[in-house]
Amino acid sequence: MILDPIRTENPFGDPHLFWCEAGFVVADVQALHHDGPLGPTSLHLPDDLTQAVPKRRSEFLAGRLMAALALRQAGMAEAVGRAGRAPVWPEGVAGSITHSKDRAIAAVSTRYSRLGLDCEALVSTDRAMQLAATIFSETESRLRPDALPFGTFFTLVFSAKESLYKALSPRLARMPGFHEAALTALQPGEMLVEMHGLSHRIRFRLSAKDCVTLVTQQDD
Repeated sequence: MILDPIRTENPFGDPHLFWCEAGFVVADVQALHHDGPLGPTSLHLPDDLTQAVPKRRSEFLAGRLMAALALRQAGMAEAVGRAGRAPVWPEGVAGSITHSKDRAIAAVSTRYSRLGLDCEALVSTDRAMQLAATIFSETESRLRPDALPFGTFFTLVFSAKESLYKALSPRLARMPGFHEAALTALQPGEMLVEMHGLSHRIRFRLSAKDCVTLVTQQDD
């Protein structure tokens, strides 16, 4: 299910992140046993996911394996709890898990107090045009550089808001709507999104097939 190699060098060059990512394929699995350069790991599905479709089971196990190995690199306990669909990290750790259709990533930090990570496969222009009004405003749309395809811009903005919500979710009473956050600036590798009067820096990396967005914040 897991496609080696597992990569631990984060694409943002951030020394305060412990990073782990790998490709994966969907399989009809109930457990995952992996033995690689970072050592052996065994994971089992929680009871409520044993009857889920193979895609959901594979995503869960791939993401939790990346999380366990990222925590192992940080020298922390590898158990990640659950609150609904959200991971619950060990005390003193900020972390986030994400997966696209064939890529699972986890990042953890003992330096940052909030961390949000999201990976999205690039959306086609036609699909982006259909969904754009549900994700961002006309004002936000005007910030798209001419050289950036609309589908790529849509994917970036969607992913940025997802990663921001992940970073802030432990402190939010409810999940905000997409129009409660607004893109205010976009430059290579970085954007600013404003929500509830506060501006948040979001880093990103683009490839030919997907994008990864990252929010890291520290308490003052």
